Amino acid sequence: MQKWEVIRIYCDHLPEPHDKFCICICPENRWFMFINSRPPMYRKARDLAVTIESHEALFLGHLSFVDTTKLQDDIPDDLVDNALGDPNRNHGELAPFVRNRIIEGVGSHEVMEPNHRAKVFEG
Repeated sequence: MQKWEVIRIYCDHLPEPHDKFCICICPENRWFMFINSRPPMYRKARDLAVTIESHEALFLGHLSFVDTTKLQDDIPDDLVDNALGDPNRNHGELAPFVRNRIIEGVGSHEVMEPNHRAKVFEG
């Protein structure tokens, strides 16, 4: 697993368990950003979300949203390992222009925790 790689993880730890497209930000710590079907619920996060069109990431079927206010640092290791063991759940790296848009989105505010923010900008 590499930074900016997208893996579809079945997240059974969520209130409504389902598959999530997860952007790896820190492979060592297994920190991810979720790609969501809908804009974030909270106004601040919604205003700071980055959009990805389906033609910008061919594994997406519709306009999607990346919440730039936080990283997901609590996905259980067994769920990540299960996804990594299935080649059909690996969707490759995001295109550089999409990565740059996410980096710019995170850089436009200081809502994200500083150590998480540093990992987005690293490398």
